Amino acid sequence: MIKIQQQISIKRKKRKRSKRTVKTVVYDRDEYISAFVKLEAKGKCQLCEQDAPFIDKYDVPYLESHHIIWLSEGGKDTIENCVALCPNCHRKMHIFALKSDVKKLKEVIKRYDIN
Repeated sequence: MIKIQQQISIKRKKRKRSKRTVKTVVYDRDEYISAFVKLEAKGKCQLCEQDAPFIDKYDVPYLESHHIIWLSEGGKDTIENCVALCPNCHRKMHIFALKSDVKKLKEVIKRYDIN
């Protein structure tokens, strides 16, 4: 293990620093939708159903809003397309987007009190 670490360290020292310019698309999001779904979640991830991993500096359970149908895939920035997830589940959705998880989250949204 130490030998591998030494090899990595040597390669990093030899590596020439570089930079690049990246052009990206950023989708505008409604902050009230994000706040609404986090309030609806009541401090629990809407996928794994565990408590938020920590309390943020505003004394609020930390959850991330997630669009079930991604904005980049034509999804809408609406309450009916947004849920609150813990950071692990949020990353899981972006890596795997399992059909069973999507189905579960669509069921969660049906329970929102939006009337």
